Amino acid sequence: MANKPNINTIQALSGMSAIKKQKQIECTTLASNSKTVLSVSAVPVLEKCEREGKFVKLEGVAYIKILYEDNEGNNCVIDNKSSFAEIVDVGDNAGEFSCIGDVTLSDLEFSLSSADEIKLTAVLNFEVCVFTEAQANFVECNNDDFCVLPNEVHISTCVKSATDDFAQSHEVDLGKNVARVLDCYATLSQKGVEIENGELILDCSICNTIVFEQADETHTINSQVSSYDFKHKIEVEECHLGCQALSKVHLLNDRLQVVCEDVDGSMLAHIDYAIIAQYIIIQNVAVQSVLDAYSTTNEISLSRTKQGALQVVGDAIFSEKIDTNVTLENENKTIEKVFSYTLNSVDLTKLLVDENSVIVEGVAYCNIIYQSFDRETELKENASIVAEMPFSTRVSMPDLNEQDKLLAKAYPISCDVRIKRSQELDIVAEIRIHIVAMRSVEVELISDVEIGDLKTTNNSPLNIYVVQPSMTFWDIAKQLSVNVNDLQRQNQDVNLPSENIERVVFYRQLI
Repeated sequence: MANKPNINTIQALSGMSAIKKQKQIECTTLASNSKTVLSVSAVPVLEKCEREGKFVKLEGVAYIKILYEDNEGNNCVIDNKSSFAEIVDVGDNAGEFSCIGDVTLSDLEFSLSSADEIKLTAVLNFEVCVFTEAQANFVECNNDDFCVLPNEVHISTCVKSATDDFAQSHEVDLGKNVARVLDCYATLSQKGVEIENGELILDCSICNTIVFEQADETHTINSQVSSYDFKHKIEVEECHLGCQALSKVHLLNDRLQVVCEDVDGSMLAHIDYAIIAQYIIIQNVAVQSVLDAYSTTNEISLSRTKQGALQVVGDAIFSEKIDTNVTLENENKTIEKVFSYTLNSVDLTKLLVDENSVIVEGVAYCNIIYQSFDRETELKENASIVAEMPFSTRVSMPDLNEQDKLLAKAYPISCDVRIKRSQELDIVAEIRIHIVAMRSVEVELISDVEIGDLKTTNNSPLNIYVVQPSMTFWDIAKQLSVNVNDLQRQNQDVNLPSENIERVVFYRQLI
């Protein structure tokens, strides 16, 4: 009597969907004795992305920095923050799923009221990438009476989905002639992600812009830009070289601080950062399903089912240089000096698969503080502008289909702003983009095996089978109800399939 093989289950990712939403938040802050707002920036940070039933709950904080000049000519800084929360409906048939989220700033407006209040309105873009989970069945058989023709199927599984908080520190020498540090703007980018020896390695870079007043008679604003590279390791026991990781890193600006020391006449800034990382580790598993099967003693019946599966088919990390120029709208004003500039964020607006490549479009936002001169009044004043830097590029990613789904994140790397003409600024920036391509495929798996009646025993000691063209040893073994390996051993001089008619001999009793 043939034994029924085991039917085991494995967790599989059956699909991916990217859900986008937009939300407007408002924040009001006091700015005592304010005269001119020089610069306003907001950095949204996603602190939680959690599954609640068929919903994904997103929570975070928008960290706001305001640099303004008061009526006495002093430069002042305000740090503020506004919490946000959003619920994303994944769908009625979501079932079990893993998710990774992101939030970016698409628009920021501010107004200065007569009551010494600055009102800000920010538009946030949310994106949630949802990986649907399902159970897939496969057959495991170590029974000699049950002969199987295996079929290798590749299925992606989610090894781990989690967040990790960590800290980094960096030192910057500001040099001499520094009266006081006003603020520090920092942008965090991810250069790459690797898996090695059970560890997830995040390769990151931080770009700082430290704004300070010079210790001279004018007390003018100046800035210094520096970068800092580091790698952070997260231990994940289940991950190995066959795994792939998706991750997003964010800088927690509420704990970003600059502590300065006077060292040999120079101002040394110690900067402490707090960082949060979201990550999902996906493992591609090769599962042995059953392409065909038979029993040497019983009639059998296979029940098949089609299973949706998700596969990672492309991964690309690249850097892109973009440039633009900005011209003042007021013809009477000229640009005397650029004090500081920060590449705040990068928003991807288009991802499209096109002939073995991906078209990427987006906008980078650069915050610039400068000194202008009014030719009519002959007055100098500080001002700021947010420069939009649109870009479009094509990334080579062979063997992609138009139906493949793309998951992407863009990070600011560096920026340089120079005065080109009296009213025009030249801006050159570098950004980094990470794209992961996922493909939904359908694989056939075994859902059940039914053992039927006993076969009629063939007691003939010798069987001679006339093989027709295109037949294989597997086909003949099924007809004779014998083990395919035994049949091949007794006919080592026969090569099948063959275009000619062959004869296969099988001895049930060796004489």
